[in-house]
Amino acid sequence: MAHLNRFSIQDFTNLQSKIKDYHSTCSCLADAAQQYMSTLYEELEESIILARLFATIPFRNLPGSNQAFVNSLADSADIRGLMTNDTLVLSLLGSRGKKTEWNDRRNSKGHIGIPLTSSAFMNKIPMMSRLLTQLGAEIDWIDKADTKLVARVFKNISGVFFVKDAGTEVDSQGRKIIAAQDFVEKEGVKSVFGIGGCYVDTTIFFTTIIFLRETIDKELAERFEFQANKFKIATMGFVVADRIFE
Repeated sequence: MAHLNRFSIQDFTNLQSKIKDYHSTCSCLADAAQQYMSTLYEELEESIILARLFATIPFRNLPGSNQAFVNSLADSADIRGLMTNDTLVLSLLGSRGKKTEWNDRRNSKGHIGIPLTSSAFMNKIPMMSRLLTQLGAEIDWIDKADTKLVARVFKNISGVFFVKDAGTEVDSQGRKIIAAQDFVEKEGVKSVFGIGGCYVDTTIFFTTIIFLRETIDKELAERFEFQANKFKIATMGFVVADRIFE
């Protein structure tokens, strides 16, 4: 275990070496995502409060319990009429943190899946809107419902979602980027970052979201791009075979 601010280049190299060929140890993408988040957390437990991995999965490919959650969310947000079987859902695949209930994605109370139904809906969620924008996806493509367009947009996803100060940073509308300020205050969240990547020729992209108990600079967060790329390469087979959930 180590503090991220004291993580050396050799430490990053060692961490990358632990991201292995998940096909030999995992049954699906969700299983690999859980192992990846566990690896990050165990290596940086002094710094990480919560580590999560999300991916865009078509509604029709979600487990029944996930579909029920998404439908309930859509009803409460009055967007059920925009939902189709092809609607992409930003789905929680892996979760690891300091609390036991954070170590199983199925225990999540509010983040099992976020349907990407419209730019207006996504704009109501500051963190996710900022995440998509910083990764190069913006949000206007959501309204076009064009699979080929989505694939082209996702192809360009790269870079880092970064919030240096989770307690103070706001968006262009003056809203806190990390809306769950009760969580930020209670758990002592300082910086938050995420790394995204797209599986080639698909409408599936993934992103990590890491909540830290220390303040870091963006350049340090960017060093995790190597690990994220290795994870993508190591799990492409699951995506091609449509093995997302167990």
